[in-house]
Amino acid sequence: MALSRIEQLHGTPAEQAAVRRYPDLLQLKPGHDVLDVGAGAGHVAHHLAARVTARGTVCALDRSAALLAHARQRNRRALGVQGDAGALPFPAGRFDRVFARWLLLHLPDPFAAIREMLRVTRSGGRVLVVETDWDSLCISPGDTDLVRRIVHANTDRQANAASGRRLTALFRQAGCRDVQVHAFVDHVSTGDPNWVAFLESRLDVARAAGIDARDLALWWEDVRRAIDAGEFFACVTRIAVAGALTESVSDQPGNTSS
Repeated sequence: MALSRIEQLHGTPAEQAAVRRYPDLLQLKPGHDVLDVGAGAGHVAHHLAARVTARGTVCALDRSAALLAHARQRNRRALGVQGDAGALPFPAGRFDRVFARWLLLHLPDPFAAIREMLRVTRSGGRVLVVETDWDSLCISPGDTDLVRRIVHANTDRQANAASGRRLTALFRQAGCRDVQVHAFVDHVSTGDPNWVAFLESRLDVARAAGIDARDLALWWEDVRRAIDAGEFFACVTRIAVAGALTESVSDQPGNTSS
């Protein structure tokens, strides 16, 4: 995802509210050592660092050196590490808490990433993974079939668009106990400029998928009129799954992770 689109989403009230919830869902405390996998530009890492205080540490990991540079600028206390979620460059049991958001939908093997996150979590630690189920996005106004095609054009381009729906099963298959699901709905009923800009950027993907450009243009005109009239509405489901460990996953039978 381009940096501009990341910033658009993070500028929305719904996203800002969600980010403030993550430290609580992680049961984060001062002094904890935390890994943020797929940290991107460091928006969440910044909030995690505030919770662990100077007594703890936050490591922001991402494949993109450019995004990590932004993460370091956002919070100088966060350690930036370039790496792959499927082969984390850390020893087993290194962190008290591990977090990932908007990561698995981009990965060809989400299970490998879950296993790695659990491997580097200490016994008694906690892992939290968050995905937005973009297939659940509903928007009004608009012809139902056209809106559905626009939504699917954007989700079909992801490696694992349904990863949020599979999170609970992935956690349990990976040997995690006490799996907890927190599903909540983000909704927009105003013309929030960041959210509208993000939604408008999705039109390019829909055009590339073969949806008629005139149909898209007419729909967007309807959306803009609805915003001006206070009649616009959109919502999407966010799925957060957390799990605790009683033993290091690297010690479980059948695991060959190094």
